[in-house]
Amino acid sequence: MRLNIFITAIAIMALTSGCSILRGNKDKTTTPATQTTAGTSASVAQQREENINTDNLEGVWSIVEVNGTKVTVNGENHPQITLTPAESQIAVLKVIVFNGCNYLNGMWNIKGNVITPAGEFISTLMACNDAPYEFEVNKAINNAASYKLTDKSDMEILSSDGRTVMKLHKQNLAFLNGAWKVTAIDGKPITAAVKIVIDVDEKRVHGNAGCNLLNGEIIVNLDKGNGIEFKNLATSRMTCPDIATEQAFLLALENVDTAARGTDSDHAVLKDNDGKVIISLSRLSPDEIAD
Repeated sequence: MRLNIFITAIAIMALTSGCSILRGNKDKTTTPATQTTAGTSASVAQQREENINTDNLEGVWSIVEVNGTKVTVNGENHPQITLTPAESQIAVLKVIVFNGCNYLNGMWNIKGNVITPAGEFISTLMACNDAPYEFEVNKAINNAASYKLTDKSDMEILSSDGRTVMKLHKQNLAFLNGAWKVTAIDGKPITAAVKIVIDVDEKRVHGNAGCNLLNGEIIVNLDKGNGIEFKNLATSRMTCPDIATEQAFLLALENVDTAARGTDSDHAVLKDNDGKVIISLSRLSPDEIAD
């Protein structure tokens, strides 16, 4: 395939900021598998047998390496790929790629581990001063021919000659969602009622820091596995006898770098950038949440 960028009237209607197209060879234009023939039950059954279940591919994947270069930018400008199932199309994924500046939109047919573009990729055409991976991500998407899952959270995209053009990582922080009681800070058990609610999807944290009400933001660090930060923390201004525990908790929360599962689904730990556990969490029961 080759990468051509141009603006069309149709694309402008679809993307008001402009668009570009990743195009395949016109003689080899691929039609999604479910649109090649009339939708008979026999053909659908055959397609289901031939194609894999794409559930393990779905989700948001951060691009951690592209064409041999490690991606080190973090935060909102970190390149990533979002894969979601196409409606009423078997083994076809909608693909939204953020290359650090612009968004590419298209679809992939998935058969076995083979990736085949289902038509053209349309892109926005913003100009960015600092997007060091934009060109390489575009080139990698253009060369995507197959994939390889190394585990549930890591995937490689390969070219037709077997080269790894992208390495992807899916953050797995869903285990942190919910209401928690802080049981220890810096390895020391606490008795104060420190309770927080973590919502990774909404990127928010709130609760009771032991005395004052707490609200803050969550930043998912795409540069490392289960990387998470708590920022812009704000509390009410009451004074309490055990204010020292609250201050220790807030300081620890600001130093969180990663999260990990505990001994079971009802326990978790938050670590600093040296890998030291600085906050231990125990999931609250419905009765404890109500208290």
